[in-house]
Amino acid sequence: MKDAEDTFKKILPVDAASFLPHRPPMLFVERLLERYGDSAVAETTLPASGIAVNDGQLLPEYFIELIAQTAALANGYDLYCENKKATDGMLVSIDSFSVYDGACAGAVVRIETSKTFSYGPVNVIQGAVWAGDLQLAQGVIKVWENVE
Repeated sequence: MKDAEDTFKKILPVDAASFLPHRPPMLFVERLLERYGDSAVAETTLPASGIAVNDGQLLPEYFIELIAQTAALANGYDLYCENKKATDGMLVSIDSFSVYDGACAGAVVRIETSKTFSYGPVNVIQGAVWAGDLQLAQGVIKVWENVE
């Protein structure tokens, strides 16, 4: 399996639209950069306007959705690598979440996620959003995945 994992890693980064059902204006994550074990790293550029911006400020929900979309992107990529069909999924809860000052429109940010627990179709995802060394948000969410 090591050879297969190395082969799949060679195709990274990949465009998020190839592995997510989301489309603009709801497609927030741009690309998957890294995938290893239960962790993933994606990136995007913070918008200056659009549905995630109110009075020039990014809505806190935007950062929650970045983490949820990164988890979904990692799942879609894994299924692709296993030559399996994409499945349905959704954000089902937010266990904890903090958004900090420092977000700046046009900044390229890194979204880091790690699956910390699974129980049937529910996964617990810990995530953080970074602009360089500055942490913009962090939290723990639960996502549901149709495991048919």
